[in-house]
Amino acid sequence: MDKKILVIIAAVCMMLAGCGDKKDTASTGNSGKVAGGAVTKVTTQDEDTAVTEAEEDSKAEADDAVEQGPQGADSYENSFTAALIKQLGERNFSMTFAVNDIDNGEGMELKYEETFEVKDSNGHQTIKNADGTVSEIYTVDGASYQADAESGKMETVGIGNTMSVEQICSMVLGFSPMESEYLGAESFSDGTVQEKFMDETNNTFVCVYADNSLTACEGGGLLRDYKGYTAGNVAEIKLPEGN
Repeated sequence: MDKKILVIIAAVCMMLAGCGDKKDTASTGNSGKVAGGAVTKVTTQDEDTAVTEAEEDSKAEADDAVEQGPQGADSYENSFTAALIKQLGERNFSMTFAVNDIDNGEGMELKYEETFEVKDSNGHQTIKNADGTVSEIYTVDGASYQADAESGKMETVGIGNTMSVEQICSMVLGFSPMESEYLGAESFSDGTVQEKFMDETNNTFVCVYADNSLTACEGGGLLRDYKGYTAGNVAEIKLPEGN
């Protein structure tokens, strides 16, 4: 055989052998690629669209949660406290609560328990003190009266008390939310919501709600624990007979 033909055949065989040694590097559209030693995922156009839509939905939900706030209490107008004050402003209710001293360095200490009734512009407070003594205060026609310990006769203890909404709130909550700064609300896993306020003297007050009802209010070194609330059906409030 001609030597030139043999050389050509040998060269072709070497080329074929070299091709057989090369490894296949073909990749699918979703395989991992190495860049700088890190594996990054290569997504298809459809997957990129799905991820973008999911991110937009998540952002919209987050924005909506911020707008609404915990239990809708994103602003004072939407707060449980504002709804409560609207009820108190109707001036026809009875509320019972305990007032505890929490700022005496000795733990919580009961100061007194009170039942507070309001009918129109008149009010009646029955106060049971920690020592067991009981006192009653009537607010009638703009003046407040308390029975004298010895004679039992009513003595004037205040003038100009017309049971305004601000006065009622101060007596029930210990501060006036309308005259304070609303700091926001927090919701908790047990279903309670805490709404925070700061009054004009920079004291912080926290009102706690469960099932839409006020359960406690803390601030100014005192903790008010609410036992019961009844709207409406309060009888006319007037001074006892003989006064």
